[in-house]
Amino acid sequence: MIASELTIDLAAVRRNVARLAELVRPARYAAVVKANAYGHGLPEIARALADEADAFCTYRVDEALAIRAAGVATPILVLGPVEPDELAAAHEARAAIALWSDGAFARDVARAARAAGAPFAVHAKIDTGVTRLGIDAARAANVVAEYLTDAALDVRGVFTHLAAAEELESAFTLGQLERFERALEPLDAALRRDGVVRHAAASAAAMLYPRLRLDMVRPGIATYGIWPSAETRAAAPPHLELEPALSWTTRLVVVREVEAGRSVGYGCTFRTQRPSRIGVLPIGYAEGVPRALSNAGEALVGGRRVPIVGRVCMNMTFVDVTDVPQARPGATVTLIGADGDERIDANELGAAAQTIGYEIVARLPETLPRRYAGAESAAIAAARSSVPS
Repeated sequence: MIASELTIDLAAVRRNVARLAELVRPARYAAVVKANAYGHGLPEIARALADEADAFCTYRVDEALAIRAAGVATPILVLGPVEPDELAAAHEARAAIALWSDGAFARDVARAARAAGAPFAVHAKIDTGVTRLGIDAARAANVVAEYLTDAALDVRGVFTHLAAAEELESAFTLGQLERFERALEPLDAALRRDGVVRHAAASAAAMLYPRLRLDMVRPGIATYGIWPSAETRAAAPPHLELEPALSWTTRLVVVREVEAGRSVGYGCTFRTQRPSRIGVLPIGYAEGVPRALSNAGEALVGGRRVPIVGRVCMNMTFVDVTDVPQARPGATVTLIGADGDERIDANELGAAAQTIGYEIVARLPETLPRRYAGAESAAIAAARSSVPS
């Protein structure tokens, strides 16, 4: 018996990208596919978007290599740190990498390019307010100028990352844009001459701030039909529709008839208040069900909402199906997705667990079975058939 299964609608993903790409045009669309494509499956999403996205953004080099192994030739930008011993593989895969200093790593990149006999594609990252990775804005013009004059580096882009676009903190967000533009102003002519793309906007900013779309946007969560935040959804253009592409289902393995006053699960944190029917799911926090859903979340059974009760175990979870008399062992339980007229999305599940939808889907284990639905284009089918089985 399969403990649980994810179903991903590739056609929905493609429709999301088509709608968002139309909204941000003429900016290019770089789909962010890090974290196993936000839990949706990296190779399959890359193939599905091979003829829709202008580029892909990954966090790690091995993610870029997985895209190439899937037969996809779309440009790739690796956003995260790269180890020196990964540079040769990244270069061979024609993956651009992010540079955010003029120190030893930049010299390692240049050496790798010279060893390969061809420049290394890079995007320079400027810190404008996240205080994470990036060249300090005050030094950015000098550092990027050095990159531009190094024959071993092919500067394809300059970018920054926004801190508060999802929270609609427009003053801070627009302040970041101003710092970014001011940092690059001394290099404006050179950047335009070399066709260097500028990018800053992820999902929320791409939808809400036309000024921040620049030459390219980097939508992640919205690509998969999940809104970045409730505030973003409320402020987005009313005609913009996103379709959640992922559903997550499991089955009841046992339904227990228990008396009132009976404790359920570890720690005796839940006691029945009436004669009850308690269903057991064969998945727990090891399979991606947050332990924070203990006595907090809901699932769908027979088209009705049922509460998650007791503590979520490592490999099991309890639901109270007293009000669903048709619930029997083998009945489908939906954690994310629709059942009849009811729907639970990733953001609702995240809120119940006191987190965000991003975390829910990104932490779904790669070992969970994934089933893919949705029509393929000729380009996707050709890419799939070219990959050795």
